[in-house]
Amino acid sequence: LEVNGIEMRGKSVNDVCDLLSTMTGTLTFLIVPGQRRGSLRTSSTRDTLMHVKAHFDYDPEDDLYIPCRELGVSFQKGDVLHVICQEDPNWWQAYREGEEDQTLAGLIPSRSFQHQRESLKQTITGDKIGKEKSKKAGTFLCAKKNPKKKKKKMPYSANYNDGGYPIYHTTSADEYEVEEILTYEEVTLYYPRANHKRPIVLIGPPNIGRHELRQRLMEDSERFAAAIPHTSRTRKDGEVDGQDYHFITRAQFEADILSRKFVEHGEYERAYYGTSLDAIRSVVNAGKICVLNLHPQSLKILRSSDLKPYVVFVAPPSLEKLRQKKIRNGEAFKEEDLKDIIEKAREMEDKYGHLFDMIIINNDTERAYHQLLNEINSLEREPQWVPAAWLKSL
Repeated sequence: LEVNGIEMRGKSVNDVCDLLSTMTGTLTFLIVPGQRRGSLRTSSTRDTLMHVKAHFDYDPEDDLYIPCRELGVSFQKGDVLHVICQEDPNWWQAYREGEEDQTLAGLIPSRSFQHQRESLKQTITGDKIGKEKSKKAGTFLCAKKNPKKKKKKMPYSANYNDGGYPIYHTTSADEYEVEEILTYEEVTLYYPRANHKRPIVLIGPPNIGRHELRQRLMEDSERFAAAIPHTSRTRKDGEVDGQDYHFITRAQFEADILSRKFVEHGEYERAYYGTSLDAIRSVVNAGKICVLNLHPQSLKILRSSDLKPYVVFVAPPSLEKLRQKKIRNGEAFKEEDLKDIIEKAREMEDKYGHLFDMIIINNDTERAYHQLLNEINSLEREPQWVPAAWLKSL
């Protein structure tokens, strides 16, 4: 109510901050305990906390709109925050995971406020890009068209997945996706269950060592296994249905695609290949850990399932260390390829980083393998923060 005898009633947070900044020496506060729920962090309110995982970096020192920078809580993408009060539409009261002993919660932007200003930022950025494109297009409006010039085909790229078959996709597919505004995701603690081993998903750019890491894990066949892929091609001599592949008709495969039964699929030499959710469930139901090498685009459908995947991003080291690694392993390489690996990794992390549970920098395969294995071991012993929606459906 008072600071050094000066009445604080009726003053805004900014007024109080300005006043405190001018005071020196001993400060004497006259306070009265608040009566509102959420104003005190007691055991009763602790049960009603909302836990969120941040999907963006935040520094109150760079925020022009925060009522009081000194009360702001800085955090990084991936940090878990405990929100104790959401009464203000723009500013939540929260504290970071691991700082439960803090006596005073700080301020973070609310989900709606952060969404609003990011939306505005995207609109402004989009308008600028649109104007630049219009200027460039206007420069060539009078240019004569060449009727003989053929239309350039869209480039395609192929990557191989778990089944050894290529997944084809256009390089321009993502251009038509609406950019999602990422703020917070509500999370809750998930305690390991003996009857459900979380699938391990390895994400990363090509030629970064995901295949080698997966192979090392699969050497322990009692603990790890792969999902048996589906295909519409004819079975070859010596192949066993349900062991080499699940062989189904082309019509059935297309029906399963429409039913969203595949995590990812592709077509190669006029035959479909794909990894299904049921194939992953079969591994889990057998009591083993399913290890998958997937494209990041596959994460959305996998995370929407009941499988609770643990996503590991295998990232490259710096350009110099990546170059040294290739030389050390006796691998031939082009400088452009190394730069391409790093650029693709950066793009993946920018677009899908909010879906990653762990990042491993693969500078040394042996070290990366042990780091991954230690993390998998901890998943079976320690609780983890997972999307709250996963447990609400139980």
